Amino acid sequence: MKTVEIKVAGKAIQARAGETVIHALWNAGMAELIETGCIGGVCGACTITVRFSGGQMRRTDLACMCPVEEGMEISPCPVDSALTVAPEPNPTGEKLRAAYPKLDRCTKCGGCTTACPMSIPVMDSVLRMRSGELDKVAEDFTTCIHCGLCRFVCEDGVQPHMMGMWVRRSIGSSMEQDNDKILEQESQQAELEWEYLLGGDSTDKMNHARQFRKSGKIEA
Repeated sequence: MKTVEIKVAGKAIQARAGETVIHALWNAGMAELIETGCIGGVCGACTITVRFSGGQMRRTDLACMCPVEEGMEISPCPVDSALTVAPEPNPTGEKLRAAYPKLDRCTKCGGCTTACPMSIPVMDSVLRMRSGELDKVAEDFTTCIHCGLCRFVCEDGVQPHMMGMWVRRSIGSSMEQDNDKILEQESQQAELEWEYLLGGDSTDKMNHARQFRKSGKIEA
């Protein structure tokens, strides 16, 4: 099998062409160089910066998803864990700012959008957060894998992926509450209808059934 040489934290290793950086480290007995978590491109624990041979631009990536290439140089960039803020029913821009005060520190550099492996318009979505367009924000982050690369490249400490998830969870929580209210109202209405149909003597029951079939409503 074809092999390529890569450098991880300045250490040269031989890797099999096509395997990921993480698998290359495991096979070389150097797993300690890069921390791992889910190994599925979600947790962001294995954030790295990559410089390719031939003068290609340096970029961020995830070691568990990045295939090796001849001459690539990799630097581990561990990202500290971020605390999750509980979602708020009926979210607003003000509630979002209270949960994530750094929202307005965005300088519109666009680095977060460039870093996103899911092609989410991250910077534009952050601007939508600032203007309160949260329904659109929830749509933007539908494909977010929560890798944290947008957070890693942000020099102002903004956490777009955390804010996007907060918006989605908050809107989802509100929908669940609304559904619960609807189900409760429907249950109460059904009980009233059964009491109406089964109440009284046989004549009353027959009259109630005929009336209810005709109008679909309870008559006082």
